[in-house]
This record gives sequence, structure tokens and C-alpha cells, in this order.
Amino acid sequence: MSDTPEQQPTEDLTHIGSYKIESRLGQGGMGVVYRAVDKDLGRAVAIKVLHPHLLRHENLKQRFRREARMHAKVMHPNIVTLLSLHEDESHMALIMELVEGEDLKAYLKNHPDLTLKKKLEIAVDILTGLEAAHQFDMVHRDLKPANVLVSNTGEVKLLDFGLAKPEQGEEDLTQSGATVGSFRYMAPEQILNKPIDARTDLYAFGILLFYMLLGRLPFDATSNGGEFEIMEKQVREPAPIPQKLDPSIPAELSDLILKLLSKSIHSRPESAAAVRDKILDIMAHLKPEAPKPPKLPASPKTESSQASPLPPQPSNADIARQWVEHGKEHLNHLFSRTVRQLKHLFSGLSGMVLLFVALGGMAIAILNVAEESEQPLTQQAAPLAEASQHATQTSTQPSKPAAAPVAAKPSGPAKKKPSVKVAAKHKPDTSKTVSAKAKPTSQTSHKKKAGKTTASKPLLITDQARYRVTRSDESTVSSRQKHEFHRGQHTFFKSAPGKLFKSY
Repeated sequence: MSDTPEQQPTEDLTHIGSYKIESRLGQGGMGVVYRAVDKDLGRAVAIKVLHPHLLRHENLKQRFRREARMHAKVMHPNIVTLLSLHEDESHMALIMELVEGEDLKAYLKNHPDLTLKKKLEIAVDILTGLEAAHQFDMVHRDLKPANVLVSNTGEVKLLDFGLAKPEQGEEDLTQSGATVGSFRYMAPEQILNKPIDARTDLYAFGILLFYMLLGRLPFDATSNGGEFEIMEKQVREPAPIPQKLDPSIPAELSDLILKLLSKSIHSRPESAAAVRDKILDIMAHLKPEAPKPPKLPASPKTESSQASPLPPQPSNADIARQWVEHGKEHLNHLFSRTVRQLKHLFSGLSGMVLLFVALGGMAIAILNVAEESEQPLTQQAAPLAEASQHATQTSTQPSKPAAAPVAAKPSGPAKKKPSVKVAAKHKPDTSKTVSAKAKPTSQTSHKKKAGKTTASKPLLITDQARYRVTRSDESTVSSRQKHEFHRGQHTFFKSAPGKLFKSY
């Protein structure tokens, strides 16, 4: 995404100043990069020429001069060296050292079998270059594979500080409200036009490292989406866990990438040096990688028929865990800010008095609530204690056996069945079919004395008790033995006079 006017085709030059143009190397939003030869010194150089149609914008020319001044401050093996600035009536150009090689994207594509150790060595070189720039308070703001060169001898160099901005000092010369950088590598604070610092470059490095290890970006658009969908994901969506996508990635390295891709700038590592030291420590504990078996050439039919598998997506639990961690970070930040405000508020004597008054009021309120909650418990405990005492007295009194009435005579010539008497030791068992007569319990008489009326709704007796059955022929049987009234059901009617049990 470029913050400059629409890019227009530029005619190739044959020479500029004392430099003879040989070929075009590439073209960007700000200008065209050529390969040229210094006629005076006879050395090959790279020349970045500002687009002619941009020369009428004085603010862009100032930005181009600023890039030269900032770039010239840094002389480092991992940063492309700026040799000079050329400016005449019709051209502005930066003269830089020529790096024979390819950018990182092409290098990864042409070397698909790179080991994890080699990829981390490239990452360490990138961080070393960023550290050198950050020491001069320069934020690159456009770190991406196209701006990382890998030379034919294996050197890694950063280039294109055209979007670089000092953290303090000169004002930003970009258009007001414009967003600069490549949106696939932009930090959330860049997209939201918030203040940036060195940790903004570390977010872009996290995406770059994610791409180097997995061959894909953590945030990309769907078929129906576009750059705004990607920027929305950059601001709000948690990054997928690298180790979930590729189990061969060490857990410490996966956690480091997630920390680099934190939405809050305060949750990222403090410096490029700290990240570099962490990666060096991970490299020291890497296990030797087994050599990969050579790929067998596949037939054209197989290559065309097999579709590339979709990368696995993070699970709901992973997304939820990252959101929880994101929330914890915000709460910690809010808590620390609140504590600072409270310290400032209660710094004086009057503040301390207010604090003690508030604490005293809270203590009194808590005691009042405790006292009010204690009274209902005391009131409830009295009837419970009385009922418990009454139940104890009742249980100590010996229970009288109920007299069993004589069974009614049969009306027909059917065989006469013996009547049954039940001598219950406790309460009758609901599982025995026995007609019995019992006296009202002490609880029933107590309720009658109190003047309370009971409902006539039958009450099913569910508790079991031992008893003895006495037939009319004076034979007896225990409740433990089987008899003809076994498994009977009894219903107790409190209001039924003279017949307190009904058998089924």
C-alpha cells in the first residue's frame, strides 16, 4: 500500500550525472531502481530515482532528502550503504551500493529446503540491522520480504528506508491522515494512526518470521475480501499459533512469534536486541535436523489432480485463550494506570483522611449487614430446636401395639380367610398388605391441642419398620418371612375415624 499519488510508468534513463544506466532492477511507489556504473570510479552501483511526476510535490522532495540524511547516518553490514544524493533540475536520485542477489521472497522460493537453523540465522541478521537503525531513533515502518536482500555470498541487508521516520525531532512529511507501509505487515498502531516506536518494526518482523517458517501470512484476505479485511484482522483478530500449524516449530519460538504479534504495543518485546538474544538461545538448544528424503518427480497428471491442502485453522479454544491473554494485558495496563492515579490523588494529608473515612464507612456497613443476617438465623434456630426436643421425647416413649380388627365375614359360600392381627414395633411397612388400627401419634395430638386442622389428603407412608402378623388361627409370621399379605400397600388417612389404614 503506497501513500504516494498513483504510480505512473517511467521511461528508462540512459545516464544520470556521472552514472551510466545499464538496466532496470525494480520499481516502487516512490521511484525506479536502476543498475548503473560510476564512470569516474568504474564501480557498479544501484540508483533509486524519484518519479518525475512527483518532483512537483515539494513535500515529497523533502521526504526524499530526509531519507538520504537518515540513511547516511547508519553504516552497518546488514543495511545497504548509501553513497551519495544526486539532485538536478529534472532528477533526484539516491546512489547506493549494489547487492548482487535476490530479495527474501525470491530467496525462500528458490530454496524450499532451507533448514530451521538457516532461517533463524537470516532472522538474526535482520534483527541486527533493525537494532542499528533503532539506535539512531529510526523506525523503518515498511519491513517486508521485498525490502530484505540476500546476497549471492549469503549476506542479509535491509534497504528502502523511504518510509523511515525518526521517533522524535522532524515532523512526519507524509500526507495528513495517510497510512504508510504494506498493510500485510502493518502493526495495529500504524493502521489506526497512533504513535509508533521500535516495537512497530518488531510486529512487522513477527509477520516476516511467521512467513519464513510457515510459507504463509498470519492475516490474509478471503476470496471476497481485500486490504481492508486484512487490516481489520491485524487490529482485532488473534494470530494463529505457529506450532499448531507446524508441530516441528519449537514451543519457545512459537510463543515468541505470538508475543511479537501482540495487538498492544506494550506487550511486545522491548527491543530488537532482546528478540535477537532470545532467538540465539533457541538456536543453541535446537536438535540436529534429520536430512529430508529427496522428492520423487511426480507425473503431470498427479500434479494437476492434487490440490494443495488448506492450512489448519486455530481451534476455538486457542482463539479463546489468546483473547483471554489479550484481555489480561489490557487489564494489567488499566490497573497500573489506575494505581498511579490513586497514588497521585491520595498523596496529601487530606487524601489520607478521605481514604480512612471511606474504609471506616465500609467496615460499619459490613458489620450492619452481618448483624441483620444473624437475626433470621437465630429466629429459625428456635423452632428447629423445639421440634428436635419434641422428637427426642416421643422416641423415648414405648409404642403400644395396635389392635388388629377381626376381618369381616364373607357374604357367600367362599372359603373363610383368617383375619390378621399386626403387632407393629415401630411404624407399619408400606410394602405389607395388612389392615391395622393405630392410635394417633403424639405429633397429631399436639396439633389438635394447638387448634390446627389437618387436610384430608392421604399421606403415603414410605418408611419401613419391622412387624409381626398374627392370623385368626393364632399362627404368626415375621415381617422377614413371606406371607399372603407380602408386598401390600397402605394409605394412612388422618381424618378417617376408626379406620386409619386402608389396604390395597
